[in-house]
Amino acid sequence: MPSFSKFRTVQGRPAIIALTGFMAAGKSSTGRALAWLLKWGFIDLDCEIELRSKRSIREIFAQLGESKFRELEAEALRSAVKAAIGSTVIALGGGTFVDPKNARLLRESGARVIFLELPVEQLLQRCRALSERGGQNPRPLAENEEAFCALYAQRLPFYRQADLVVNADGKTPEQIAHEIAQKLRLHDSKSTTIA
Repeated sequence: MPSFSKFRTVQGRPAIIALTGFMAAGKSSTGRALAWLLKWGFIDLDCEIELRSKRSIREIFAQLGESKFRELEAEALRSAVKAAIGSTVIALGGGTFVDPKNARLLRESGARVIFLELPVEQLLQRCRALSERGGQNPRPLAENEEAFCALYAQRLPFYRQADLVVNADGKTPEQIAHEIAQKLRLHDSKSTTIA
């Protein structure tokens, strides 16, 4: 099995796996499962933004607007990459990797970016289920079906620039985590031992 050296940048930074994909693709739950599997650290970028701003994502969009949210997102990503002292899995927000500056930062840090792909209809269904449970959808960009589908189509070419595309349809976060680990050759398929 290969060592983690292939993940380290010239500066010797820790290994980073960044999960990208559209809203409700399962980046956070898969990220937690992958971090647990590999015994790595885990950062949920949306949670970091909420902690730093002391507001929910919905409140940030409503009170400050999307452009301010994107600034906060970029700052949180820079901090997360800089603060990674050990191997880390980062669950990105749905729009993080679409910003060229964020994509460049991830590439320069040696991060491996993984796109979790699901059909747009399934993503929409997941977002609707969230709003039905909680009354108000926590994802402000998921409120209009036509705009949702248009945004997905706009972002898809950026997501496809990831280092690895994983079809997440019909799989649990744990199954997706194992698939990512196997495709990146980070553990033996018969155990959870890191290579």
